[in-house]
Amino acid sequence: MKYLFLILLLAPVLTIAQNKQDDSPLSKLGQHPLFIIDSLKISSDEFQKLNPNTIASLEVLTDTDATHKYGNAAQDGAVIIQTKSLARKRYTSYFRKKSHLYDSLYVAAKSDSTFQYIINDKVKEENSEGDLAAIDDDLFISLEILTEDDLQKKYNISGKAVGVLIKCHKPKNLFNGDSKF
Repeated sequence: MKYLFLILLLAPVLTIAQNKQDDSPLSKLGQHPLFIIDSLKISSDEFQKLNPNTIASLEVLTDTDATHKYGNAAQDGAVIIQTKSLARKRYTSYFRKKSHLYDSLYVAAKSDSTFQYIINDKVKEENSEGDLAAIDDDLFISLEILTEDDLQKKYNISGKAVGVLIKCHKPKNLFNGDSKF
C-alpha cells in the first residue's frame, strides 16, 4: 500500500510490465528508496510533489543494480526519473550532432516545436520525449529530414514544417517497445 501512490502517480510512464505486480521492480523497493530526478537526489517529500506530467521516463533499480550504481544510499532501491525538459535537451543535442541539416533547421527555428518526429515509421505524438531521449549510439541507425510536403503525402500530417524520420533499433526490455519503436 505504501507505494500505491507511486504506482498511481507514475502509471503513464512506467516502463515495467504491470500485469505481474508481485514481480515488478516497484514491489521490491524497500522502505526508503533513493529518488533521483535529472541526476539530482531528492527527498521523498519532493518526489510526492512532482507533477507526473513533467516526467519523460522512469527507471526502477533494485537489489545490487541499485547499490552498484548508487552505493549504500540505494540499499532500498532507486527510482530514477528524467523530466521532459532534460529529455528534450538530450535528444535535440544528440540529433544535432548526428545531422548537420537537423542542426541548421533547429538553429533557424530556435526549437523543435515545428518538427514532427517519426521513429521507424511510427509517428510520435505528445509525450514522446522519453522515447526520443532513449536513442543513443547503440540504437541509432539513421536520421532523415522530411519536407512539409513529404509529411503530408507519406504520413497525412499537416501543421508541421519539418519531419524527422529516425531509424533505430528497439531498446531491450522496454515496456510496449513494439508500439514505440
